[in-house]
Amino acid sequence: MKCPAFVTAIVLPLALASALRAAEPGVGTALLDRVIQFPGSYAQVCDVMTSTSDLPYRAYQLSGFAGASFSKVNLATMQANRAEMVKAIRARLLEIDLVRKAEETKKDPAPEESYDGDDVGCDPKVLNPLLLDAILTLQATEALPELLALEAKLVAGIAKAKNDAKAAPPMVAGWWVGEEGREYDENEPEAKRDRRVQLFQSRVAQRDLVILIGKLLREKKYEPYLATALEKAYVKGIRKEAQALGIADYKPGKPLPKDKEHLELTLDPVSKVPVDAYTSIAIPYSRESRDEVRAAAEKWIKEKKG
Repeated sequence: MKCPAFVTAIVLPLALASALRAAEPGVGTALLDRVIQFPGSYAQVCDVMTSTSDLPYRAYQLSGFAGASFSKVNLATMQANRAEMVKAIRARLLEIDLVRKAEETKKDPAPEESYDGDDVGCDPKVLNPLLLDAILTLQATEALPELLALEAKLVAGIAKAKNDAKAAPPMVAGWWVGEEGREYDENEPEAKRDRRVQLFQSRVAQRDLVILIGKLLREKKYEPYLATALEKAYVKGIRKEAQALGIADYKPGKPLPKDKEHLELTLDPVSKVPVDAYTSIAIPYSRESRDEVRAAAEKWIKEKKG
């Protein structure tokens, strides 16, 4: 049962004040662990996300963690302790063991919001979507060196597992993307199925890492990144969609036709093309496009050091 608006207005500031007091300087690691284990906001997942076996990029959206997201209190606490959080995130990205299996997490004892969700987060010591969401929330471009290192490590692990049937796929947690066109085979051995699914999810995670790196640079309007093939394909995609939806002439503040009122339209800050908040553009993955994104990030890092 939801609280009345006036009750929520009182409870939220009190909870926020308590959270901010708890997150004193020097507790970045504890705070990072807490918000990933108990993100605070949960909703039932009605539609399972699916993808073709070649796993195109979904620009510029991350896959998300099974209906869980950071609550208002957690978001405010993270921002208030940004420096400590970023320091902890950078260390965590280097510590992640892609062989370690995720531990089961406990149910959130005091969720801020729960709409028929499972009220659980993720093991904070494994690679998971909530960790990537935290990086994006904090616009943590400082973590680009560690993101590049982890993405390279993940690619190497995927390649090894694909080339060696005895090698275990990289362990990631929280990515639940179904493979389109694959029929359930009741005769498939469980171990073989688990390995196949884990390899698929690790490839989903790798795509999300590349998209995260690109999104961080895009939101800084970094010119070397805006010249990449991935960015150009995205702008081409949203232009095409704007035409198809009949929103190409949309202007902020302009009333929408009744059949468009369900859209959450904004102007893309880079291209100024009208785009819906929930739009994702499927762009074919290639090693060349991945390397181009990495090169832009490496250039950014070099410039910031200079």
